[in-house]
Amino acid sequence: MKRSLKIIITAVAFLILALLVVVMMPSEKGQFLNPYEHIDWQTVSHYDANLHTHTTYSDGSYDPHQAIDKYHELDYHILALTDHDTHHHGVRPKSLYPWTNLNDIYFEIRDKINPRYDTTFAARANEEWQNRDPEELGMLSVEGSELSAGHHIGSYMSDYAGARSDEHVSVGEIGNRDGLAVFFHPGRYDRDADWYVNFYQTYPHVLGQEIYNQVDRYPMDRAKWDQILHKLMPDRPVWGFANDDTHGTNHFGRNRNVFLLPELSIEHVRNAMVEGHLYLFVPVERGDRPDVQIRNIESDRGRLKLTLSGNHNEIKWITHDPEANESSTIHSGTEIDVARVPASATFVRAVILSDGGRTYTQPFGVVRH
Repeated sequence: MKRSLKIIITAVAFLILALLVVVMMPSEKGQFLNPYEHIDWQTVSHYDANLHTHTTYSDGSYDPHQAIDKYHELDYHILALTDHDTHHHGVRPKSLYPWTNLNDIYFEIRDKINPRYDTTFAARANEEWQNRDPEELGMLSVEGSELSAGHHIGSYMSDYAGARSDEHVSVGEIGNRDGLAVFFHPGRYDRDADWYVNFYQTYPHVLGQEIYNQVDRYPMDRAKWDQILHKLMPDRPVWGFANDDTHGTNHFGRNRNVFLLPELSIEHVRNAMVEGHLYLFVPVERGDRPDVQIRNIESDRGRLKLTLSGNHNEIKWITHDPEANESSTIHSGTEIDVARVPASATFVRAVILSDGGRTYTQPFGVVRH
C-alpha cells in the first residue's frame, strides 16, 4: 500500500513538473523584436511632441511665435515648425530655426521677398515676429521643413528647406545634411506599398510615416503602414507618427507623439526617432493629454506584455492579412504569445482604447525559428 502511494505521489509530481515546463515554454518557436527593449522604464520620462506645424511663413494662420505659444499652453514639450518649401508658396528657402532668431528671419524675408507673393507672406503675417527661447519655455525646438515636391516629406534636423525637385532628390538632400525624413499623410497619394519599400530600403534616414494627420484626414494612412510593414518587417522597421499638420485654430492638439527620453535634448530626440522610442496618442477631445501611459513593454520567451497606467477599455493586437490585403485584429489583452500570431505575419502592433482616445505602439517584428 505504501509503495503504491509512493508511486502515485511520484507520478503526480512528474505530471505537475511537466505541466509547468509546458506552461513556461513558448507554445510556438519564435520571438518578438521589441523596439522598446533597451529603454530604462524606471527613469524614462514622457514628452509630448508635434512634428508638423505651419505658420504664416507658408499657409498657416498663426505667426511662428504664436504657434509656439499655443503648443506651450497645451503642454507640448517638443515642436518642429515645418513650413512648405520654396516652390510651394514662393517664400525664401529658409527653415524657421532657431526660435531665438525669428525676428531677424522676419525682416530678412520681408525685405527680400518677391512682391508677387505678398499674399502668402506679408499680407498673412499677423504681426512682427517675436523670438522665443525654448529653454525658458521648457521646450525643445526641432529644425524642420515640409518638402512639397511630389509626395510631401518632413525634413528634420536639417536646414534643407526644399526646391523644385522629386522625392529622391529631396530625401538625398536631407541625408547629405545628416537629417531625418518622414513621409507625411501617405493616404493622400496613390503610391503603392512597393514605392515606399524602395525608399525605406535605399535610405536609412527615412524613418517612417504619419499614421494620423489632423483629425484623421486620410484614413488609409494606417492601412498603407501595415502593407509596408508586412513587406519590410522584421528586418526593416518603419515607425509611425501622429501629427497635427497645423494650419488653423482647430488643428492644435489633435495628436501627440509621446517620446520616451532620459532627458529632453536634441540628441535623445534624434535617437528616439531612429530607434522608435515613442508611442502615439490621438485624443477624443482636442488638446487633451493622454489618459493612459505605457509604463513598460516586456518581451520574453515569445511573449509581449504591456504595463499601463490609467484606465483602458481594450487592447487590440493588429497585423496585416496578405490574403485579404487588409489590417486584421488577431488578439486582445495586455499580453500576446507568438503562437497567436498568424504564420504569415511579419509584425504586430498594439492599439489601446480608452475613454480619452487611442494609443498606438510602434510595430514589433515577428521572427520564426
